[in-house]
Amino acid sequence: RQGYRPVAKRTSTLFFCVSNLHAVEHMYEWSMRWYIDLFERAIGAAPRESALPKRLRGLIDTFSLMLYRNVCRSLFAKDKL
Repeated sequence: RQGYRPVAKRTSTLFFCVSNLHAVEHMYEWSMRWYIDLFERAIGAAPRESALPKRLRGLIDTFSLMLYRNVCRSLFAKDKL
């Protein structure tokens, strides 16, 4: 269980980054329930690996990509690069 701490650290950091987007535009707010649902979907979508380091990398990469895609889709055109 403690082996998954790097995943917890990364996902909590990303949560607070996403939460601070409301400073850019007040409409950019995502609920904790939405975030947890996205994380649970990432767990199911991440590659199944027997070696813990590979599993951790897969979870982090899968969740980061899913979060990026969902947030990008939600951004207003004026805020996109």
